[in-house]
Amino acid sequence: MKAATILRKPNTASQLLFRTTLMILATATLSGCLSFSKKTPEPEPVVEVPPPPLPKPALLISQMLPETPRARGDVGAYINFINGTDLTVEYVMFKTTAYDHHGRVVPSKRSGDPNTWLRVAGPFAPGQASGSRHWEQLWQNHNLRCFEIEGVELIYMDGMVEFYEADRIAILPGSDDENSCS
Repeated sequence: MKAATILRKPNTASQLLFRTTLMILATATLSGCLSFSKKTPEPEPVVEVPPPPLPKPALLISQMLPETPRARGDVGAYINFINGTDLTVEYVMFKTTAYDHHGRVVPSKRSGDPNTWLRVAGPFAPGQASGSRHWEQLWQNHNLRCFEIEGVELIYMDGMVEFYEADRIAILPGSDDENSCS
């Protein structure tokens, strides 16, 4: 019998490329770099949480204006407010700062401090308006332009005391038209 001879044909470039590709795929599969069974996880849905509601104002200011300076430069103030809390207020103490036409702080006439405290006695039930309250001779300056309420201390009927910054005081539209510090 005749011995079979195997004839080998020379490798062509496309055969070499095919073999190399198979070797790379086999190596990648065996090393774990290439996996057909793993799925990429779905991104979790984004839940938008609304911001917490803003607290309601402690006071609503419906009138706020300084007096016209008198002959000696004495200036008072008018404030009308509404109790915005759910409790009856016994006393209200406004922490105010006054400014002249150049934007400089006008100190309190009595204490010389940059802040002037304005006190009014109640009681003021929830939602009750104070009526226009007037304080005399708070500042002494012929060029006083305006004043701002920096905060308010409320003393409730049960003795509880709370201080609220200006962000808890609502200035109603039109209430400070004659008192613009900006």
